[in-house]
Amino acid sequence: MIFRTPSQPSPEPAKPDLDEAEEARSSFASVLLMMREGLTPAFDAADGMRADLIARGWSAQCAEILAMTWLQRVLTHVTPLGGIQ
Repeated sequence: MIFRTPSQPSPEPAKPDLDEAEEARSSFASVLLMMREGLTPAFDAADGMRADLIARGWSAQCAEILAMTWLQRVLTHVTPLGGIQ
């Protein structure tokens, strides 16, 4: 490209194949749905934990913080992170 002379037209950018792009979107959407199915029990458990703590007399703020901390720890253990062991 650096040595292209003005008489040579610039190459046309390759247009993505619509079928390939649609397949990629569909695949990505199905992966997100699978993640949602897998993580829903953890979020439900955190909600139940928060409600149980409130029912036992804990303040709403403390219950929220404890449930959030527990949920963060669970998500850290079930979500693969490259380079972290």
